Amino acid sequence: MESYNFWQDFFDTYQSLSDWMKFAWLVVPPAFLLGLLALAMRYRLAAKRATEPDTGNLAYTVFSDENGILRIYTHDGAEAVADERPEATVLPLPGVHPHTLPKPPASDV
Repeated sequence: MESYNFWQDFFDTYQSLSDWMKFAWLVVPPAFLLGLLALAMRYRLAAKRATEPDTGNLAYTVFSDENGILRIYTHDGAEAVADERPEATVLPLPGVHPHTLPKPPASDV
């Protein structure tokens, strides 16, 4: 087993392949690497074009207490979001007073 050489076996196997398989061995790995590079670059460009989460306005904060009641607080600028995007659904929660929503019914399942 001392005379076994991996590379000699590898190239012997490659030499015995048909011409189409040799072509595939030469073309497929670079094509795969170029496709992977293109995919990574597209992801990086899309990530750079995405808006930062800190550039938006905080409109509402929702808290849940120990009883399961949700409290919704409005922040300054919530009305501006409704003015800038009329198609956006903005709940009419005036001021900074908390509003409560009822606890959802328990499931019998």
